[in-house]
Amino acid sequence: MNWVPLNSKQIRAVSYDPETQVLHAKFAGRSSVRHVGVPPHIYDNLVETSDPEFYYKYYLEPSRIESGWQKANLSSHAVKLLIILIGVLAITATALEENGELPIHLSEITETGAISPAPTASPAVSPH
Repeated sequence: MNWVPLNSKQIRAVSYDPETQVLHAKFAGRSSVRHVGVPPHIYDNLVETSDPEFYYKYYLEPSRIESGWQKANLSSHAVKLLIILIGVLAITATALEENGELPIHLSEITETGAISPAPTASPAVSPH
């Protein structure tokens, strides 16, 4: 990997592979950071600019991929899944009747598993 030094206090050097469009950036006092999908002109502009820190923060930092990134991504998915599960449980709980039973009674389910129409109360007929 060929590192190109930058005129910056924070970003020491960058390395770029045009075939895979992967850029690595070395920082002062930190490990290197990898970026994927970086077009060649972005790398060229970063190397040629008079303010590499500004250019990096504006064009590259939002696409940063680090080793800890995947863990944070997985945990955020787990939190979202938990929120969805709580929502489904809340909706199910509101579907329960006040006495804690489902609004569909077992007697309404036919032998085929289909729900039969609820029996309607027949009007009272006078014996006349």
